[in-house]
Amino acid sequence: MKNKKVLVDSDILSYYMKQLKIVVNNFNNHLSENDYVYISRISVIEILGGLKARNATKQIRDFKKMIEQHKILDTTALSAEISAEIYAELRQKGKHSGNYDILIAGIAIANDLILITNNVKDYENINDLEIENWTQRTK
Repeated sequence: MKNKKVLVDSDILSYYMKQLKIVVNNFNNHLSENDYVYISRISVIEILGGLKARNATKQIRDFKKMIEQHKILDTTALSAEISAEIYAELRQKGKHSGNYDILIAGIAIANDLILITNNVKDYENINDLEIENWTQRTK
């Protein structure tokens, strides 16, 4: 039986591209039981934006090649609605999370995915979001 599907956050993708051993091991362990990971279009924007700002041509090429092997998820009406609810809930509680993070969380929840991130603090106040940190745990 395959593991629950995952949405890999921008920071984990960055660590993977930098070949951080524990992240690569967890990534590869997941891929041994699943054919791909999900990546949000938001994470693609974050990473490509950072690489383009640095004119990192080789890394851009490598990143684009890597994501071709996986599934990109865009925002949908459902994920946008969930993200709006997250924003409102956090605001009412006086908590904050970045707008990209709220969109990524909405995509994860809407698609019943585990969010893989090292930025646990950015997501810990979001209800109904399952989180794993592949920089600290091996599968």
